[in-house]
Amino acid sequence: MSPTPRPLKLACLACVLLWLSGCGAMDEVPDESVGPNPKGPHCAVDQDCPDPALFFCDSATARCEPACLTREDCQASRRGSYALAACDGDGGPGCQCDMNRCVPAVCAADADCGADAVCRNGACVAPPSESLAASCEVTPDVVVGAPGLAVDLQVWVRDARGAPLVPRDGVTWEALSPSVVGGGAGPRGRYTLSAPSAEHAAVSVRVGDAACQARVTVLSPDVPAGGVRVLVVDALTGRPVPLALVVVSDDDGDVAAAMVTNADGAAWVPAEGDVALSAFHPDFGYLTLSRHDASDFRDVRLALRRNPLDRFGGVQGRFPSVVAPLSTATSLQVGLMGMSVPGLPSELSPESLLGPEREVSLPVGSGQTRVTLPSGSALWLTGAVAPDVAAPGLAGVCAEPLPGVVDAELATRTGACGTRTVWALTGALPLKDLPLNVLEPGMDPLLQLGRLLPTSTRFVSALARDASFTLAPTPGILAGEPDVSAAEFAQAQPFGAETSGVRLSFPFTVRVPPLPQFRGTYLDRTYAMATVAVPGRGLVPLGLGAAANVAPADPNTDADARLGRPGVVAVRMAPAHQGLEGQPYRLVVSASSGVRAQDGAVATSTLVADLPGPKFDPDGLRPVEAGLSFLSVPEFVRYNFDSDAHGGLDGRELQAEVDARASLVRAEFTNRAGRRWTVLLDPDAAEDGVVVPRPPPGVEDRTYDVALLGTRARLQVEALRVRGLDPRVGQGPARLAAAVGPGMERLADLTDAVAVVGLGRPEVTWRHPEVDGQRLARGSAVRVSVSGFRLGTQPGGEGQVRVTLRGGVGCQDHALFAAEPVAPGRGEVELELPPSCSGLGVSLVATLVDPEGDPLRPLVSETRQVDIP
Repeated sequence: MSPTPRPLKLACLACVLLWLSGCGAMDEVPDESVGPNPKGPHCAVDQDCPDPALFFCDSATARCEPACLTREDCQASRRGSYALAACDGDGGPGCQCDMNRCVPAVCAADADCGADAVCRNGACVAPPSESLAASCEVTPDVVVGAPGLAVDLQVWVRDARGAPLVPRDGVTWEALSPSVVGGGAGPRGRYTLSAPSAEHAAVSVRVGDAACQARVTVLSPDVPAGGVRVLVVDALTGRPVPLALVVVSDDDGDVAAAMVTNADGAAWVPAEGDVALSAFHPDFGYLTLSRHDASDFRDVRLALRRNPLDRFGGVQGRFPSVVAPLSTATSLQVGLMGMSVPGLPSELSPESLLGPEREVSLPVGSGQTRVTLPSGSALWLTGAVAPDVAAPGLAGVCAEPLPGVVDAELATRTGACGTRTVWALTGALPLKDLPLNVLEPGMDPLLQLGRLLPTSTRFVSALARDASFTLAPTPGILAGEPDVSAAEFAQAQPFGAETSGVRLSFPFTVRVPPLPQFRGTYLDRTYAMATVAVPGRGLVPLGLGAAANVAPADPNTDADARLGRPGVVAVRMAPAHQGLEGQPYRLVVSASSGVRAQDGAVATSTLVADLPGPKFDPDGLRPVEAGLSFLSVPEFVRYNFDSDAHGGLDGRELQAEVDARASLVRAEFTNRAGRRWTVLLDPDAAEDGVVVPRPPPGVEDRTYDVALLGTRARLQVEALRVRGLDPRVGQGPARLAAAVGPGMERLADLTDAVAVVGLGRPEVTWRHPEVDGQRLARGSAVRVSVSGFRLGTQPGGEGQVRVTLRGGVGCQDHALFAAEPVAPGRGEVELELPPSCSGLGVSLVATLVDPEGDPLRPLVSETRQVDIP
């Protein structure tokens, strides 16, 4: 299976939700009351309501709704006999005026609740006692490193029912040995590795009667001269990776030295000067530090991530029935369920992020339309049974006993289990608010939903902080063609029958910096996602918004129809809840080129900024400032897949020009099995060109596809701006990977901007004739489809299609060329056979060639055999 590239993996949930909302004319039934106060009578216009100043007529429900312009309009002092109980309850937070509706307010932090209360699940409650703690977990629970490595720890606490507990006080941290120094306050601790030691319990945390520990291994501080010590660890569990092959390669990419890591994940290899330093393990993505100064950085820590499609699993079950404070009696319910994303989204496969796709039937008008949706999406009518969904998860630590798992530590070290935060977004989109052209060809559902959701008060977030699951070998993985649609999800989704959610009750706007360009055109759409960063779990989405950039196409996003100001995006989010209170918020703003170019290239530039917290600003009067600028997209990227010099590049040489503000470049090769090879280099080295090392004998070359010999893997190049790294003072990849450096595991936390270009894999496919043995008339036209390749012999084009004729009479070695597509953007060319060519079993060989007519390396071709009477 060939993974489908997705331009905006961080914001994928919005796309699904809008597809679900794209149903056509379906009768809508009146809403029920939001709060305990019933709605007014049926109505046709506002004047039918008891008091047009306090009610409005909802045209979707034909019922009177409590109306407001300010918060005071929701209070009893203003409403008199039409007071709303939910807005004037004793000790409650009251109501907000949200989209001209009176809705119950939600707290976002303890500071919103006063000295004697805390904010939990969006409500002000008494602080939970630490005596309720029944169990706890420290993350990371295993640390391996050299003296001087600083580690941030987090403790998660659960009560006797296994529910998340966030105590305000009563957390005690203790160092159990001289191997660490440091301390903690509240749920967080910071320790520095000190005295060398074998693995042992080094840090203890106690909350009430619950206690948990973190195990630590501290390596010797001594590294023999003349070489480099390389520690290889699992990026998502902290466990050492034994039996990894550490290789030193010279400037030509040839192996100069190699060594296998021991039980602690460490190996010493001889190396001097600038070398390429690589770690290879069949279960993990390969990693190469290009042009590493082995004389300066002699102690290195490499963090590898498991092959994302070797094992697959997660949770599945009926979509949770969220009890929403703004529920509707009978309306179109939409939802999406997924798991938290650890690290950079580009480090995941689309399947691991979205789940296997499935085709569903949606009612449109009086008929049905079929669309393909990820497995976590759901669509149903209120009162009907919610459909089953499945959310995939990434390997990690087994935080609790699981069926079929005898040894949790062994399962963790073999990638057979994981623990993530499961999230669900669900709500109702009134059909009257949906664009009539929502399902027209060319419409962007992600963009449509990003515009609609911030104006809706009916979406709810539900979370399950500590969801553990197993993963099993993916069907077809042994043949290099993983089929995730056939994978089983062994664990049930963790939400209860009636899950209490928190409303997306904080609308605000984000000021978007000037948008970058790709191939001379400004990126034409922007997506903003509000998330919470959960240590050991990853990013959890809490809200979103979107804006286009087409009227006009300039550096600013288009003016919002409601706000009327260009350069801002409206967002709506929920506060952190269900045990995630107190964790930092992150704002992710991505600009995209949208529809992929003819050559399959996808351009994205993303900012990740700290978000102080949810804010209620429905009119967008105080936009959130990202405080950053987008990086320009790497446009000039070249790689010679061949081992011999070709096209002005040495064998296996990579070149890329990136934004001067970038501090790190990542080139990722991904084959059809989802297995990767990541090359890290600094921007200057990328511009000069580096040679990707040749793998040692017996090691799979992941720049190619094993399933299809001679086929190149997909290539993606990322320019990252990483805090603490400055290539101008020698702080590039080597500094990131230093034994006591910032840490490759923390790359996502340190990155505030990333610009990505994903290059397509050149492919050629016959359209006509469709099958071998087809009969053609003499001089007839044939048609070939091209993808992942820019047709054209002028600057900007990558080449043309050559069709070579073999066999028959008057055909042998006759070559036809085409460089212009039959229609813009279609990637199809048409060629006319010579009238003199005839015969049975004539071979038509379609090959992609460069502008000079030389075949691409490796060869990209496809053959048809036809009869020409």
